[in-house]
Amino acid sequence: MEVASSLSADSMIMALRRFMARRGQPDTLYSDHGTNFVGAAAELSRARLEIEERMSDEATTRAIRWLRIPPHAPHMGGSWERLVRSIKVALSATLHTRAPKDEVLHTLLLEAEFVVNSRPLTHISVLPSDPTALTPNHFLLGSAAGRWQPGHFDTSEECSRKQWRASQALAEMFWQRWLREYLPTLQRRHKWTEGRPPIKVGDAVVITDPALPRNTWPRGIVERVYPGIDGQVRVVDIRTAHGRLRRPTARLAVLPTEVESSHAPTGGGLLTAELRPPCAAVAASAD
Repeated sequence: MEVASSLSADSMIMALRRFMARRGQPDTLYSDHGTNFVGAAAELSRARLEIEERMSDEATTRAIRWLRIPPHAPHMGGSWERLVRSIKVALSATLHTRAPKDEVLHTLLLEAEFVVNSRPLTHISVLPSDPTALTPNHFLLGSAAGRWQPGHFDTSEECSRKQWRASQALAEMFWQRWLREYLPTLQRRHKWTEGRPPIKVGDAVVITDPALPRNTWPRGIVERVYPGIDGQVRVVDIRTAHGRLRRPTARLAVLPTEVESSHAPTGGGLLTAELRPPCAAVAASAD
């Protein structure tokens, strides 16, 4: 993720060039249609057109395809729009009314990028001798988690004068929000109003455990299910790399395949934002 200092065309192009300097030149760019400008003041509308024109010129010069989805159609973005939405929801709840310094915000966004790029893309094996599932970080960093392990920072560090500790505390908050609110939406439960296919043998799942540090929730494969008298599965046996576990389905999030994700609706798991006071106010109590 890149931070753009403004909505100007120059700022957007510089953000693109920073991305290409770190990650290389992409073959294709996907974006929405800048609907945040549509219906606004005439000056903003002109700015949107300038951005589209100059971004198109930049992409054409570098032989990059730029594909845009229609306005008001985020579902056509498929899996990438869903990931963008999940990040925005978690960041909104994490920052709330805060206005972090630029350096802290930049660090937080890169930490969030790392978290999202650690999601599995391939089949998850639970055999210790098998390689780990491929993630975007494998292609970017060479491994799922890179070389650095996240530290433990509680929310009191958020007000620390040491900005790096403040950025890590915010990253920890983002991780907790993203795992607690995005992953459970992979298995939505609309009680009493909408039926959902139950978890089945062979499903790849993440076992939610708020006590573990970020990016370390265990994954496994469902080996056995225990339906109730109503046919609903509420308890399953899971095979993980460290053995077999029995867990309630309420503590599981089914990992979708890339095909499933591309047809999944955008939208996140946040129904109500968790309000937290700024540093100047009293410290919020732990969840």
